[in-house]
Amino acid sequence: MVVEPLDLVALVNDWGTQPRAVGHREAPGADAEKTAVADRVHAVFAEGDPDQRAAAVTAMLAETEVRPEMAVAEGGLVAVWRVPRAADALLASAALALRDHLAEHPDRLGICADRQCADVYLDVSPAGRRRFCSLTCQNRARVAAFRARRQATGS
Repeated sequence: MVVEPLDLVALVNDWGTQPRAVGHREAPGADAEKTAVADRVHAVFAEGDPDQRAAAVTAMLAETEVRPEMAVAEGGLVAVWRVPRAADALLASAALALRDHLAEHPDRLGICADRQCADVYLDVSPAGRRRFCSLTCQNRARVAAFRARRQATGS
């Protein structure tokens, strides 16, 4: 099972307890494993300290005992990751995706800055200054700030 970083964002936003509670959304179904993994990964996105992020991802990798191996596939050797317990495959795949992303882009993930949202995002913008999960949240926050300024000045 391979989880790409953008798939990881969808997993967390769809199944995570915090994003669903803040966004007033129901889970797409009943899957305790997906919810548990999404909540663990959400904590990594929420953590601002790089040392704590690294410790959380390292703990997931150690817990799942994921290890690199070589295998024969289609007549050649390929690098694969093995997880001893099938039940740990999703967590291991999520941890590997986080490890790879954080190794290249340590500051390019986070939680939406809109107070009405707790969705996570990966920042793939050229400037690397993303703060919102979507344009909807960005616009909602800008309108709220505009209204607050107008109310403060009495206009």
